[in-house]
Amino acid sequence: MNMQQMVQAMQKTQRMYEKEHAILEQKEFSYTANSAIKLTLKGDMSFVSLEFLEPSMLEEDNAEMIADIIKIAYEEIRNQILDEEDKLAEKFKTPGGLGF
Repeated sequence: MNMQQMVQAMQKTQRMYEKEHAILEQKEFSYTANSAIKLTLKGDMSFVSLEFLEPSMLEEDNAEMIADIIKIAYEEIRNQILDEEDKLAEKFKTPGGLGF
């Protein structure tokens, strides 16, 4: 394979990766924490929704606990998204370990 063909193949691979990454960015990821809240983000980490599944959580003295639960849910979703990105990157890894 000559250099021009190699560059074209890498460009094609990059376009395919970008297309699949754009799909990943629009995918919704949800996590329910402590059966109390459900947080949903898109793959680009943009906020979609926050649902309170347990109305009693909204009492004033629960503010710190709510913040902690939201943080847990965010971290779980973030990890899901990062795992998906790792899988996608691995799928498009070229032989010899070179990416693009």
